[in-house]
Amino acid sequence: MSRKEKTEYQLTPEQQELAAKLTHLQKWTMIHCASGMSKMDAYVKAGGKAKGKSANNVIGKMLEKGSVRAFYDSLVSSAAAKSVMTREEALETLTKIARTTVKDVVRFKDAQVGEDEDGNPVYQTVWQLIDQDNMDDGHAAAIAELSTGRDGFKFKLHSQTGAIKQLSELEGWDAPKKVEGNLTLDGNVDSPEIAKALGQLLDKL
Repeated sequence: MSRKEKTEYQLTPEQQELAAKLTHLQKWTMIHCASGMSKMDAYVKAGGKAKGKSANNVIGKMLEKGSVRAFYDSLVSSAAAKSVMTREEALETLTKIARTTVKDVVRFKDAQVGEDEDGNPVYQTVWQLIDQDNMDDGHAAAIAELSTGRDGFKFKLHSQTGAIKQLSELEGWDAPKKVEGNLTLDGNVDSPEIAKALGQLLDKL
């Protein structure tokens, strides 16, 4: 195994235990498959020598073995887990959107667009989107839409208030608060006595 292969794939202790039961060919065929290669390409890169139909038969028999299938499924599950955004990443992204303003993605300047009847220069405020190479990733994520039309180039930012609302929901900022020790703002009652009294009142209506 090359040094590059050793560092390119980091196996968990469980995956290392499963891999110990496999041959070099089985292990690396499954690793390359899980990384996105076709089964045939994965087999060849792992050092497989069979060709065509014979190679397909070898790969098929590999996957029929419980130990190989268990290792492969573990790799796929790990890859899927890594592709899902974590809570921390979601909070960070929403925070950047909530803090991004037009000034973070656009540069304004006064440009001469002509002259008046007396020959004096006429200026107009124009804007230009910041070059993508110089734009912060968080600010770029705040851009919801880019388009060109009859009126020129347009862009739209994600709603700051919408991002703040989602942050408040994730962080529980809008959790119910107790009023006078018994009633909550969401209408729930935490006192058996008040609940009983309300029930009796409703029965009379």
